[in-house]
Amino acid sequence: MNTQGRPLDAPPDLAPAGDLPRPLIASYANYFEVGHNAFEFLIDAGQVEPQTGKVQITNRTAMSPVHAKLLAQLLQSSIAQFEAMHHEIPVIAEPEKDLAMLPPQEFERRAMVARGKPAPANRRRNPETDPP
Repeated sequence: MNTQGRPLDAPPDLAPAGDLPRPLIASYANYFEVGHNAFEFLIDAGQVEPQTGKVQITNRTAMSPVHAKLLAQLLQSSIAQFEAMHHEIPVIAEPEKDLAMLPPQEFERRAMVARGKPAPANRRRNPETDPP
């Protein structure tokens, strides 16, 4: 279901008069990072290459805190509906509590690393958390 209560497989609403309807572009994601500041939440989504572990970020979504909370509720509701109709989704691993919410600087640093860009030189590498 979407935020308007429509099933995801329902045809999209028509665009306003004079506009041509655009098809939705879907992309697969199996990697996510979430960051926030005082005004917005940022969600980076991408794919992990299983053989190398390399991450490619393909999309960033920015939203207000109110919309982030609405998205969390919508996901919880959709997961409950899926499990009621199909099967329980197994828990792969518990999220690490300190990594659940990243400060903006760390979020940006990790996003740059994931995209293969060099991280800012003024930050020292942490051997426990930073990739080699």
